[in-house]
Amino acid sequence: MKKYQGVSVSSGLVLGQVSLISKSNRDRTSINRNPQNPEKEMQLLEDAIRTAQSELESMANRADASEQAIFWFQSMLLEDESFLNEVHSYIQAGTGAAEAMNRVGQRYADKLLAMTDNTYLRLRNVDILDATQRVINILCDRPRMRLTLDHPVILAADQLMPSDLFSIPAGMILGIITSEGSALSHAAIIARARKIPSLVQVGRDFLDDCDGRIVVLDADEGVCILDPDADTRQQMVARICAGQREEEGNLETPLQDMPCTTRDGTPFELLANCFGPEDIDSAIQSGAAGVGLLRSDYQILAGDTFDEQEQYFYYTACIAAAGGKPITVRTFDFGSDRTLSNVYRGDQSAHLGMRGIRSSLRSPRNFEAQIRALMRAGTRGPLRIVFPMVTNVEDWDAAMRLVAHCRQNLDERGVPYKSDVPFGIMLSIPAACLTADDFIRHGCQFFVIGTNDLTQYTHAAGREITSAERYFQPTSKAMYRLIRMTVDAAENGHIPVTICGLAVGDSSNAVQYLHMGLRSFSMGPQNLLSVKKALLESEARPDREGPPEQG
Repeated sequence: MKKYQGVSVSSGLVLGQVSLISKSNRDRTSINRNPQNPEKEMQLLEDAIRTAQSELESMANRADASEQAIFWFQSMLLEDESFLNEVHSYIQAGTGAAEAMNRVGQRYADKLLAMTDNTYLRLRNVDILDATQRVINILCDRPRMRLTLDHPVILAADQLMPSDLFSIPAGMILGIITSEGSALSHAAIIARARKIPSLVQVGRDFLDDCDGRIVVLDADEGVCILDPDADTRQQMVARICAGQREEEGNLETPLQDMPCTTRDGTPFELLANCFGPEDIDSAIQSGAAGVGLLRSDYQILAGDTFDEQEQYFYYTACIAAAGGKPITVRTFDFGSDRTLSNVYRGDQSAHLGMRGIRSSLRSPRNFEAQIRALMRAGTRGPLRIVFPMVTNVEDWDAAMRLVAHCRQNLDERGVPYKSDVPFGIMLSIPAACLTADDFIRHGCQFFVIGTNDLTQYTHAAGREITSAERYFQPTSKAMYRLIRMTVDAAENGHIPVTICGLAVGDSSNAVQYLHMGLRSFSMGPQNLLSVKKALLESEARPDREGPPEQG
């Protein structure tokens, strides 16, 4: 009996036999062969990509809304112009289509894997390998089914591809153990969505001699036990049965499915702050009514913004993950916690002076590419666009002039887009709150109050500075007045207003915001249920006198 420690990515406790997916199982044998002429290889590649996309579409049709985004991402990769141009270059130089696809796919995957400062893109290296290996297998006439199983097993591998999980019939996977991997990988997300107990990062030693042996997978505790003795098996079976009885006894409506209504009958809305398709999936599963803030900055690749087409793919993947629920996308906001603060060198600092819309207006070409991509993505599902760090109506008017130019450009190109995508502003600066009604008169369609920036700029206290922590008060009297002013302006102008930020994820703060007149709240997915419980138990009494005195 030997115990291995890992990182839990999907909770649960199971006992079963291990089935190892080794590298040889993946059939990554030599792909070198005598290539035909470049024209013939090009045709073979085109046919293989068409077949691969058909297979990916079939898997997407069998997946739920959040999982569909994973296979659409892979399918879109196989249409990426820059990626395919590199493959074509190798073929023109005399390389076979399979070898060319392998070289380019591996290079792209390695490039993403090296991005230690961008977790989202780093983890997409597996998706690139998964998509390109599918094309290679088609070109080499290899099977795409990984395993044939006749009984449920616990899968073990160095790391799992999303298609590994979809090539095995439902119910045949008891659990998952990998020597590598991450909680943010697409395979981990599928495991969580399907409630498959899963551990990652258990180390290579476990894989060396685990195939066909019995293992206890305790993802609640983050451990697995190979060859458990009789006492350990008995204890684990007792725990599994107790858990099943407890689950069967809790048949009342789960918290995430309860209507969002306060104790005195006032409805409210819970949204999530997200970074990409993965945590959008988690948020929707936790009962979010949509995405209140999608931080678009996290799709930045190696210090450069994606082009319009790449951004369009990214936003459509996010919309797919939301499953028809609305998404509010914040345009680029490079500040003290962003990687592009050195884009504009000189005296003007991105830490405050040239953040958000100010930075975007100084780089209209990149800004317009993002707006065009967003308006195109708006045809795929409900989407709103919010400008960060807007100070005055001059900022708003300048941004909307560029939006008008984007509409004209898309019209001239004949590209489908949603012309009436709603545009709003993030109220992150006291100056904007003090003149909130001016924005409505100039056509602003919604407000998002950003408590993180608004608190620090109101109190001159950066939230990353420990010595100034006592000044950082998201529910202070000053914040109360700024928020109430914004809420009143929104009510008078008949536009919606949402409050978001770290402070909103605190249940006591959320209740205070409820009393300030807010009815739409956006927070991290992990805080949704605790905040919902607090709001369900509260009364939405109007608080026109101000917050309670702070001791």
